Amino acid sequence: MAGYGISHLGMRYSIPQKSNRRTQRMTPKLFPVPRHLAFLGGETSVPKDISYSVGDSELAEIATFFAKEKGLLPTKVRGGFVRFEISTDLSPKDEAYRILIDADGILLQSTTPAGAFRATRTLKTLLTENVTTLPRLEIRDYPAFPNRGFMLDISRCKVPTMKTLFSLIDLLADLKYNELQLYVEHTFAFANHETVWKDASPLTPEEIQTLDKYCRERFIELVPNFNSFGHFERWLRHEQYKHLAECPEGFRREEPFIVRDHGSTLKPNSDSLAFIDSLYDEYLVNFSSRRFNVGMDEPWELGQGWSQPDIQKRGKHAVYLKHLDGIRKLVEKYDREMLFWADILLEKPENAAHVPKSASPVIWGYEAEHPFEKQAKTLADCGLSYYLAPGTATWRSFTGRLTNALANLRSATEAGLSHNASGILLSTWGDCGNHQPWSTFYPALINAAGLAWNETSNPETELVGLLDQFLFPDETETPSEALVELGKLDLALGPKIVNASLPWLLLFADQPEKLPGRLQVDHPADKIQTAQEILSNLRPRLENLVREQGNSGITARELLLGLDLSSNALRKGATILGPESVVSTHSGQDLVERYRGTWLERARPGGLEESANLLRDALAR
Repeated sequence: MAGYGISHLGMRYSIPQKSNRRTQRMTPKLFPVPRHLAFLGGETSVPKDISYSVGDSELAEIATFFAKEKGLLPTKVRGGFVRFEISTDLSPKDEAYRILIDADGILLQSTTPAGAFRATRTLKTLLTENVTTLPRLEIRDYPAFPNRGFMLDISRCKVPTMKTLFSLIDLLADLKYNELQLYVEHTFAFANHETVWKDASPLTPEEIQTLDKYCRERFIELVPNFNSFGHFERWLRHEQYKHLAECPEGFRREEPFIVRDHGSTLKPNSDSLAFIDSLYDEYLVNFSSRRFNVGMDEPWELGQGWSQPDIQKRGKHAVYLKHLDGIRKLVEKYDREMLFWADILLEKPENAAHVPKSASPVIWGYEAEHPFEKQAKTLADCGLSYYLAPGTATWRSFTGRLTNALANLRSATEAGLSHNASGILLSTWGDCGNHQPWSTFYPALINAAGLAWNETSNPETELVGLLDQFLFPDETETPSEALVELGKLDLALGPKIVNASLPWLLLFADQPEKLPGRLQVDHPADKIQTAQEILSNLRPRLENLVREQGNSGITARELLLGLDLSSNALRKGATILGPESVVSTHSGQDLVERYRGTWLERARPGGLEESANLLRDALAR
């Protein structure tokens, strides 16, 4: 099929265009990979003006949405070139669809409107601009997991602009995600709590309502996410909220090493529940979703303060479960279903039997070796609906830990399918200031989309082309290869570090006195030199793109900054190992100023000063 075809499991798809060098270099792929594709022989000519018809009124909005995207023309008769129909002769899954290309044109069938929308994402790839013929074929498709979500941390300093969030939602839709969670601690503009969010550029009620509508139009559920117990330090550092804290004057713990002069966890009592109730009352009304992620993870100092007598008597897990049940009752008061992080629950797996079936634990784990299989079996055996939450592994890194992320994602999807998980929630965090380049989560986002839709696919092997297709579709030169190669930098530096990359650790280590020993044993000078050579080889590719307009330019500027921060940190590591001083080619001030500039290309100003000052201080150490 010269001149056209489809890239599916090795079959290439290319569309002749007169002057588009980008199309000549990259052929689009059907992604996520459809489950069943059969070529029927022959080809169908695509008219210059493509008409469409709708056989079932419940598909009218989807058809209109797609028509606006692709410039289709409505017709009053049933015989449009693209025909939308409801069919009951498909997989029972809600998002099942069928696409048939034959002599009459294109028939799009689905069991539900959601399935029709997913079908249009596939058809969007087929009906590329200037296509004149299509092979006759049949696609039958449905997802591996009913819920395929992405969770974005917007509470560690960085709150994206609305433009950035709209672009993200469009990308999620094209990748067939159907859920988005924005992780909130303090970045919602609660009416009577300006003290907490005044410097954060928070989302307003109107903005959330706008995002909710934008998501609904793309059949994505915007699920509210508000941490309701631990990770409450953005509130408890202020005097007016300290009475709610487990440890109002702060706490210390050794593993992980944390020292704070204010609390991070609420008291597990009725006063805290009443306070949380008042926040839910204001927050939840902005969402149409009937589900709600209440967090409840990592109550670091639980048992060190107010609750100590009760915990000594009944045990930490009994106290936690009682408070969790109080939160559940609040959630159900607002006619929602509760999702919550499962880390404390799984410390004593037998406690899963005490969780009501109306609640859904979310198993999170971000390392390649996380025991998803064991934990998923525990929850499945109790009859609970649950999610698995792998991670992008981009936080506490300037380049990402892509190799770890890909293994982590594969492990999570395999365990979820083995034990009937209800969903995958890919999570990206911003720990310790959100210093990672925004674009480093893209490879994991694409990979997770492929596996959560079709577990038999291998998106890991095609990430560069998929990044080009979904992020830089109209650009001749892109940073995709550099993005993927930077994500593998850790492989050159020695044994894996849990939850961080070595360059980040060299700047931000909580216990810097331990760095010399760690470097000598695990990350000697020759490995640091090898990593520096990798960075030097990648630099020209990014420098050639930094002045470009559009996403390629923004991404290249972000990645070049991440590269330079990594190089600066590795020079520090070399200095620790060697007697001679190594001079950096980039001053700390220069790096911080560039950091400010790249931040504002995608995010709001709130939180920038805090994050930039953390970086400045780390570079000066």
